Formats: sequence, C-alpha cells, structure tokens
Amino acid sequence: MSNFKFEVTLKQHTPIIHFQSDQSGATLRATELKPKLDRFLLEQVEGIPFKENANGSKSLDYKVKIEADLSPSKEIDAKNPLFFGNMGEGEQKKFKEHSKTFKIEFFSFNSDVLEAIKNNFEAFLANTNFGTRQSKGFGGFYIEGKSFDKSLIPFDVYSFSSTKWQEDIKLFYAFLRQGINLPNRQGTRFYSKPAIFLYAKSKGWTWDKKAIKEHFFIDRLREQQKKYNSDSPVNYGSSEKYILRDLFGLSSEQSWMSYKATVKKETANIDRFKSPITFKFVNGQVYFWANNSVEEILNKEFSIKAKGSPLELKTPKKFSFNEFFKFVKNINLSDVVESKFQRENEYRDLNRMLSNLKVSS
Repeated sequence: MSNFKFEVTLKQHTPIIHFQSDQSGATLRATELKPKLDRFLLEQVEGIPFKENANGSKSLDYKVKIEADLSPSKEIDAKNPLFFGNMGEGEQKKFKEHSKTFKIEFFSFNSDVLEAIKNNFEAFLANTNFGTRQSKGFGGFYIEGKSFDKSLIPFDVYSFSSTKWQEDIKLFYAFLRQGINLPNRQGTRFYSKPAIFLYAKSKGWTWDKKAIKEHFFIDRLREQQKKYNSDSPVNYGSSEKYILRDLFGLSSEQSWMSYKATVKKETANIDRFKSPITFKFVNGQVYFWANNSVEEILNKEFSIKAKGSPLELKTPKKFSFNEFFKFVKNINLSDVVESKFQRENEYRDLNRMLSNLKVSS
C-alpha cells in the first residue's frame, strides 16, 4: 500500500437513516464522515496540522473514499419503536445498510494527518454514530473483526446483551426518563414508575411532572392522588422541586393530551439541549454512556407555561448521570412494578436488562 494511503474495512451494525437512501450507493457518506472526523482529531490530537478558512473554520488535509453499496434501501416500518420521522408529509426517510463489509480509503500527503487517522479511527467510530437518530444507536459502524473497545470511550460505559436492540433501547430509555404506561381496553396493561422519579425520591426531591400538576392541574392531581398509595409519583412530594426529565434532552413544548393542554418551557440562552446519552449496538451488546454536557443546563431557571400564571422551576445545582445509572443498576424491579404487571413481556425485558447491566469505568 502507498505511504500516502490508509485503508480499513468496516462492518455496519445498525441501519443508517437519511433522505439520500435511494441514491446510488448511499450509506455512510464522506460529506458527513469527514467533518466529524476532522473535529474529533482536532480535539484529540495535539498539534495536528490543519487548514483554516476565512470564517475561522478548521479542516484537515486528506481525502476519503468510501466503497459504494448498490443494494436497495428499505422502507421504515410505521411501527418502528425508535423512529417516528415519517409520520408527516414530505420526503420519506429510509433505512440503508451495507449488504457486506466495505472499505474506506484515506489519502493524504501529510504524514502527520495520516498517522493521526490510523491511530484514532477506531476511537472515532466507537464514539460516533451517523445519520438521523444517532443518539439512539442508528448509523453504527465498527472495524470488521474487532470487538467493541469500551476503553476508547472517555466516560463510564454501561452495557447489556440484546437480541432486539431497538425495542430494548426504547423500553429502557422510557423507564429511565418518563416511566412506562401501556393502556388496554381494561385500563392499564403495564405500568412502571420512572427511574428518574425513584432517584429524585432517594434525594428528597419532587420531580417536575408532579410540580407541573400541582401548579396547573391541581384538581386532576387530587383525583389521581385518591387512587394511588403514598409512594406513587402523584403523591410523593417535598419542598425541593426540580426539572429533571429535561436533563435527558430539552423538550421545550409538550402536548399533555389527556389534560387538553400544551406545556411550554423557556429559559435564557438555551434554545436547544440534546440528550447527553448515546447508545451503541455492536455484536449483540447495547452500550450506552452520558457525556458531560448536562453541566450546561444545571442550576438554570425555566419559566413553564400552560394556563394562568407561569411556574418558575430550576434544574438541580448538581446532577451526575453516572450516579443515576449506578442507582438504576441497583433497582429491584419487583419493588417498583406491581405484581399484577409482572407477567407482562415488558417486565421480563426490563428485568433482563437491569439484571445484566454492566459498568466499565
């Protein structure tokens, strides 16, 4: 091989979602890969030579060629557990997967740049997904023949085995953030309290959903409180009230359909905050971790509006996802889910994930 080239063989582990799935050979695109790899190398490799344009944007001097795949794209099932982006009108996104392993070739006359790519490309792939819904595991690639190296992630990594990664990630993430409430004709088929409520309770905090109900929907809350015991999310409360669900990603507008209301949140200087949590699925294992971006949203006051006077509520001064995940690992699901729901598949799946949850520091 030329001294100016570096070639590596990749395997696609999860489908990539994008509009160009019907274009010939469209899958992992150089137009997405190179800017991301540039940023990664500029952050990781001290002194790497770069070019800077008039706007101050930095880039590295190399070219990348990705082996095309001509297999057809696949329609995304309307019932897909993790993707809802095709529900509206307009161009429909599709799944695209390489039908086999494929090669990527990097070319550069700059030996320092090429060496940096050789030494850091696996770490880049470990930390990065591509296309739409990246944080939920879509668009995952890794070097063919290699096991996923958790040591390449600069955060604590958690993992569990899975034969149905999309369904498992949806269920697990719902359990973490908002809880699970699945209706049927008789009322409720399966219900689990959210892990973030359980964590808040262990800290002596009232979570935001209860605080919002107290402020805007007190009559409905009182009706609900009569139906449940003192440990339920609608009954437990304390003087310390915090926004917690938005630490998983800011939802500035929510439709509370059963209340026929829209709840909006506003705060100075934060319009968007994406989830700090990334999921990665490789060789039958779901890996996940949280970066440090949650610090950007801590101790911030939000104005919450639905009807009448707004509610002013803050995020906590301190919050550690690692502490939260370790709390989750120790949850005894039989203490959280009522016995009448423990025959459901969701209970068995959640219990399997929690029982097999591993952590690597």
